[in-house]
Amino acid sequence: MMVEHSLLSDPGETRPVVARWTITADLVLESATHLGGEVNASSMMLLRDACQGGALLPGTSVAGALRSHLADVLGGYRVEEDPRVAQLLGGSRGDEGGSQSPLVVFDSLGELPAKRMIEIRDGVQIEAARGIADEHKKFDLEVLPAGTRFPLRFDLVVPAASEEDKLVSLLVAALSGLSGEISIGARRSRGLGAARAERWQAVRYDLSSPDGWMSWILSDAETPAERGKGLNDVHTACLRELPKLALQALDDQRRRVVIEVELASKGPLLVRNAPAEPDAPDAVHLRSGGRSVLPGTSVAGVLRARAMRIARIVRSGKEDAEQRVDAIFGPRLDGIPGRNEFRACASRLRIAESVVDGSARRRPSRIRIDRFTQGVASGALFEEEVEFGGRVRLRLELRNPQDGEVGLLLLVLKDLLSGDLPIGGTSSVGRGVFEGTATLWMEAGIKICVEPDLSPDPVIDHEIQKLWNAASIGGIS
Repeated sequence: MMVEHSLLSDPGETRPVVARWTITADLVLESATHLGGEVNASSMMLLRDACQGGALLPGTSVAGALRSHLADVLGGYRVEEDPRVAQLLGGSRGDEGGSQSPLVVFDSLGELPAKRMIEIRDGVQIEAARGIADEHKKFDLEVLPAGTRFPLRFDLVVPAASEEDKLVSLLVAALSGLSGEISIGARRSRGLGAARAERWQAVRYDLSSPDGWMSWILSDAETPAERGKGLNDVHTACLRELPKLALQALDDQRRRVVIEVELASKGPLLVRNAPAEPDAPDAVHLRSGGRSVLPGTSVAGVLRARAMRIARIVRSGKEDAEQRVDAIFGPRLDGIPGRNEFRACASRLRIAESVVDGSARRRPSRIRIDRFTQGVASGALFEEEVEFGGRVRLRLELRNPQDGEVGLLLLVLKDLLSGDLPIGGTSSVGRGVFEGTATLWMEAGIKICVEPDLSPDPVIDHEIQKLWNAASIGGIS
């Protein structure tokens, strides 16, 4: 059966080309990132280039992230893909009649920041019922440190002059997500893979003339634009290259609630990580790129556990508390009887990894007491390196919020902001306690501030009351 492709114009099936855009930028990681490679029984390794051994960012991964972001912008989260996405990125997998993508996305080799190395993170899955580590759920993860830089290159083939404005507009909308909205790699909903592109440059070759063809052929294939220079956004870079370009504004169809939380630590904080030095203490707080961080996995774990407790109370007798929490945080299928009927899906709540600013490192010594003699247990003296004090800025984003879900998150945040919900390890000895404030940016442009001693606002109070009512026993439909 013959398949007709819109971009092929003659019997020889050659693709018409009137112009070629080359757009470059530097993608800088803002948090630790795992670009999956080899997986074995003990660890999740990074993907590496076979020749040079450096960290590899495949063009397929970047193209997939761009496709997902553009589809979200044009149609909203988790809906059928808008046909305009295929115009830029080609037919989706399984689409036999789909055309070839006019966009070429190149692989990229990472450059680690000075004096930084690939990091190892260890993690566990916490058993919700007892609050302790699940047996046989320990894993190691290789990650790139924050500050790692990837040079990006995109080539856009324009088949007809009449399509140039539309194609470049779609490309600009997709690439604009690299300003901080698109994350790459694994565990993106828990803060890994945050990145931001800078130093945008755009070069256009007019392939309707011999001079344009010669200019493109003689250009440097490795570095078509000089590295180290450029603009802060791709929109401006494209207009500077072609001022007469008519970029089309695209309506953003995404529905989301953004929560920004300012927290102050009221004591020591310990999120355990494996010590890297021989003289290091027995347990150290997690650091990435030389900075102390609060990982999104730790925050998500405590928020999920508290949300489950609240849901079991407000949904008493409904027997659907687990489903309500799973709908926000994503289902946990392993080891839960009777849960096979639920389809696996990604978390709709995205939690960024945060830097702990202004903290001091302390090394308290601890001992273990023999419960029978009440004396010190032999060989049970150990040291821990904790972060004391400091401030943390959390960013939470709930996509496609449903009735009652924002109200449930407000109830959980109330406990976190009041110091009733500790984060991290050894919370039973008073660690990980925070207090602070939160700002909610609602879909309708409503801004809700949650903080101690805030003067009541009748409008905001009414909005909060509606959210809490929706989270009550009869409010979630």
